[in-house]
Amino acid sequence: MWMGGVLGAFLMQPVPDYFGRRRAIHIAAAVTMIGVILQAAAQNIAMFVIARIIVGIGSAISNGAAPTLLGELLPPHKRARVLGLFFSCYYVGSLASSIVNYGSQNINSTWAWRLPSLLQFIPSLLAIILVPFTPESPRWLIAQDRNDEALEVLIIMQGRDKTDVQKGGEQLAEIRDTILREATEYPRNPWREIISTKANRRRLVILCTFGPMVNMFGNFIISFYLTRILNQAGITDTVTQTQVQVIINCWSFAVAIVGSFMLDIIGRRKQMFIGVGGMIAMLLMIGGLIKRYGTSTNTSGIYGTIAAIFLFQGFYAFSVTPMTSLYPTEISPFKLRTTGIAIYRMLDSGFGLLASFTMAYAMADLGWKFYFINAAWDFGFLVVVYFAFVETRGLRLEEVDEMFEGRGESYTSHPSDSPP
Repeated sequence: MWMGGVLGAFLMQPVPDYFGRRRAIHIAAAVTMIGVILQAAAQNIAMFVIARIIVGIGSAISNGAAPTLLGELLPPHKRARVLGLFFSCYYVGSLASSIVNYGSQNINSTWAWRLPSLLQFIPSLLAIILVPFTPESPRWLIAQDRNDEALEVLIIMQGRDKTDVQKGGEQLAEIRDTILREATEYPRNPWREIISTKANRRRLVILCTFGPMVNMFGNFIISFYLTRILNQAGITDTVTQTQVQVIINCWSFAVAIVGSFMLDIIGRRKQMFIGVGGMIAMLLMIGGLIKRYGTSTNTSGIYGTIAAIFLFQGFYAFSVTPMTSLYPTEISPFKLRTTGIAIYRMLDSGFGLLASFTMAYAMADLGWKFYFINAAWDFGFLVVVYFAFVETRGLRLEEVDEMFEGRGESYTSHPSDSPP
């Protein structure tokens, strides 16, 4: 599926930009459903693997179109919490997947894996049914010169009284002016324009570092190799390990919801600082505890290791999870938005693929030392956040563009938390 994510990244820009954000979600759902059907009907490993790649391609298109649609629809005071909740629901899917797989593992036929495969059909089907009731992005409509439809969407998203009609008209004019200016400033293909100016190169630095961060902070080893970590910590009972996995998912989801609502209170940069700093401290603690108590029978030490794992996952869920779909959507101008998200997701999937094939060997060979090494490169990520990340709290997307272009410094000190 990671491979499909890398390949699908090349479709994340042309599909939403050409067909629109809503239709792109439909296309993504259709591609995913094809992959799901092939996966459930797989007759050999090759067919199964190809099906997983197709599912990954569909998911990649969706990961480009859906956050873009939400980001371009929502006013500033709702954008962070909704986009934060959008990706936080990853934990809901993860928990549902665990429950389905746990329930089907005792089926004495190939339906033990065909049933979980086939049930992936449901989210795509829901998307096809529900997306027609969602408005199209007003910014995409304006770019297609469908101003009347865009105005209707802007008014709907704000309200229906006379004041909101006037605000909708003002916002439409501002968005149209910004899109026209971007068309003049960035006349070439967006893949070329992403490196054309100093502001765009700064965006590119953020996208090219935040993509790898998502899977390299250490959360990957918690999510995919928790059983191995628990074994290193001396927790080998299968029932206990399953209970820990379920509770971590529930805990992470709850913390991610809190983090989604705190983004507009604390701010993006500060919240990332809190999260990354906390993860570094917890990785060091996990490594030390595993070294000291990993082969012992000291109950306090073992449960201390579990507590450190919970705190690590909490710091990640609080800071990184809500930012995953929000920040790449915010920092790029309209013409470069889907291109920026494509670059970010390509690196996200690429490093996910790298981690899935290398982390197990590193953990086996290095043991407790691996967590110290992971903490060391997390410190490098903390430096990148400090020097490269821009605060976007309370800003309209057009104001975020001005921040990068150096025309909107005043917004940093007086962010607006009210609708545009």
